[in-house]
Amino acid sequence: MHRPNRVEFNARTQQLIAYLRGEIKAGTLRVGEYLPSEVELGKRFGLSKESVRRALDVLVEDGLIVKIRRVGNRVTKSEIDRNGDEDGTVASHFPNSDEYTELRLAHYPSVSDEGRLQQAIASFEQSNPDIRVKLIPTSFPLEFAEHGIADVVTLSAWDALKLKEMDASETLLTGMPDQPFAHPRLTAPFQSREGKLVASPFVYSPVVLCYNRDHFEECQIEEPHEAWTWYTLLKHAKLLHKQLQVRGFVAHIQSVNRWPVFLLQNGFRFKAEAPQQAAEDPALWESLRISRDLVYQQGAPILWTESDSDVERWFREGRASMILTTFYGMNSLMNTDLNYGVAPLPSLRTQDTLLLVTGLAIHERSPRQQAARRLVQHLCGLNVQTDIRQNTLTLPVHPEALQMSTGLAGNRPYGEGAVSQQWDRARIYSDLNMSAAVLLAIREELKAYWSRVEDEAEASERLEMLLGL
Repeated sequence: MHRPNRVEFNARTQQLIAYLRGEIKAGTLRVGEYLPSEVELGKRFGLSKESVRRALDVLVEDGLIVKIRRVGNRVTKSEIDRNGDEDGTVASHFPNSDEYTELRLAHYPSVSDEGRLQQAIASFEQSNPDIRVKLIPTSFPLEFAEHGIADVVTLSAWDALKLKEMDASETLLTGMPDQPFAHPRLTAPFQSREGKLVASPFVYSPVVLCYNRDHFEECQIEEPHEAWTWYTLLKHAKLLHKQLQVRGFVAHIQSVNRWPVFLLQNGFRFKAEAPQQAAEDPALWESLRISRDLVYQQGAPILWTESDSDVERWFREGRASMILTTFYGMNSLMNTDLNYGVAPLPSLRTQDTLLLVTGLAIHERSPRQQAARRLVQHLCGLNVQTDIRQNTLTLPVHPEALQMSTGLAGNRPYGEGAVSQQWDRARIYSDLNMSAAVLLAIREELKAYWSRVEDEAEASERLEMLLGL
């Protein structure tokens, strides 16, 4: 295979620079828009990531683009502006058009499928021909709001918690009208300290237990039910492994969407006035002990996962009998022939679960507030919510859509209706009285404990030092 030499690499780099300058000059890439990703440009021009970045540095020096960390490379001036504008002003980050209003919606990539986003936008544009919506998939939609790039963003309950720490009065996002049909637990993560609703709930899921029904039948084990404790689960996980040579139970324990469940169930609450006492709280250590036992005491080889998707893949392939997951995650099972069910979480002191809600928020300084509100209203409306219910396992926030039991597509879990609306058990992150920063710091310190590198005494001492800072 021919390996390009330095001369060819330099020629390709110059081609890339010339191409992007031409696109900006022609207006194909407008002020405020983003260049294709560095990976995409590298593939198109046969360049390494480093070579692409050097080419982009030239455009930065020319004042044509600006690099925004974890977001991308944004056009700041056109070639005409650079050469001819007397005032040198830079256009707004938000796009503008005389023919229609363009909205930018920055969203988590998973919402495309979990929330049927493309289909919802298509129906919105059909009924609102004066508005176009540009979808921006990103793992950091909130940062697009911070930089004034997106009019509307998806906001998770976790990001809402972090936002309260960064911006106590949450001035970044505009206030949203109340959704009288949404359950109060769904709006709770998005309430500011002043009572302002910063996002409209869109979809949700509790953390649940998903299980392979064929595995349970083969081992003659009664399917999970409300009387189960985590110790019941551990006992049956050992039996499933022994008889079927599969993992009885798998969870991405270290996820911020998973391990707090054990704290919530055991009544642990962080006391800001005495933070160091948390390191010696029996409720904390009993919670952490059972989460570690679930990893090590199944009689099977240890399985460490990088993400929740690893867990769902093992279950989908029939290599795990039970998993800790969500309705979001179970969407990957809809096109399988798997015979599976869903049940409430086993309990410790309580049967609480963690409620994961995704909302829709509007940037406070977006010049298209009215159009943005029309979009959010459409996405939270009955038609879109019904489409989500019928074609995904994601739970819609609209109660009429949620209660639908006919016209549902795909392979759906046994028992889904029994766990989707257990509001009395639904808890959110703020119920722990702990900030996102503290939760993340504790998780980092606990990795050695979960890995059995430290015992409880050593881990407690480290937590005490951490929380005393």
